[in-house]
Amino acid sequence: MITRLLLLLYTIYASIVFLIFMFLCAPLITIPLLFKLHGNRLSFRGLHLWAQGFRLFSGIRYQIEGQEHLKDGRTYIFTPTHTSYLDAPALPLVAPGPFKTLAKKEIAAIPAFGWVARAVTEMVDRSNAESRRQSIERLTHALRSGTSLLVFPEGTINKTTAPLAPFYDGAFRIALETQTPVVPIVIRGASKLMPPGSSLMRPGKITVKILPPLMPSEEAGDTVETFKRQVYQLMAGEITHAVPLASQTKKDTAEAVSL
Repeated sequence: MITRLLLLLYTIYASIVFLIFMFLCAPLITIPLLFKLHGNRLSFRGLHLWAQGFRLFSGIRYQIEGQEHLKDGRTYIFTPTHTSYLDAPALPLVAPGPFKTLAKKEIAAIPAFGWVARAVTEMVDRSNAESRRQSIERLTHALRSGTSLLVFPEGTINKTTAPLAPFYDGAFRIALETQTPVVPIVIRGASKLMPPGSSLMRPGKITVKILPPLMPSEEAGDTVETFKRQVYQLMAGEITHAVPLASQTKKDTAEAVSL
C-alpha cells in the first residue's frame, strides 16, 4: 500500500514535469510549422528542449548510445522498439535533425500531448486501409523533402511475450522506394518504469541504443519482406543478447519473425 502511494505521488510529480515543459515548448514546436510543414529545425529544437526538460527533472534518466552512427544533414528512417509510453521523450534526444512520426489517431486524445502530437506527427487510423495508404504517401513526401521519418515498426506497444511484436511493412516499403537507410533503435528499461497498461511511473534509467544504419538494396535482392526480416532479426538479437530469455520466448520470437 505504501509503495503504491509513493508510486502515485511520483507519477503525479513526473506528469506535472511532463506537462510544464510541454506547455513551455509548445509554441516553439507548433508555430514554426505554420510556415514550413516539413523539416523545420526550430520546431525540432522545441521538441528537443521538451525531452531534455523531462529528462533532467523527472527522475527518469535517458542514456543514449550509438549516436556516432548518425550524420548531420542525412535523412533516415528510425525504427524504435515500443514497450512503454516513456519511449516518446527519448526520441527527440536520438535524432540529429527534424523528423516526422507516424502515430495512431488515439494519441490525439491525450491531454496537452495530443494537441502537440497533431501538429508534429502523421496521424493514422490503423483500422482503415485508405488512411494507412494516405499516411504512407505523406510520409514518403516528407522524406523526399529532406525530413527523416520515425516509425514504430510494431505499430503499437508490444504486449506479447516475444522481444518484438511482428513488424508492419510501411517503414521498409518506404526505405526501398526511396533508398533511405533504416536506423534500428532498441529501447531498454522503459517497460519496467511504466509497464504496458499501467498509469503509474517509477524513476530509473532507460537505455536507448542506436544500431548502425541498414541500407536496402534491390540490386542485392532485397524485398520489403526480406529487408523487414533482416531488421527484425537484428533488433531481436540485440534484445536477447542483452537480456537472456526463456526458451518459450525464443520460440515466440521465431514465430513472430515468420509472420
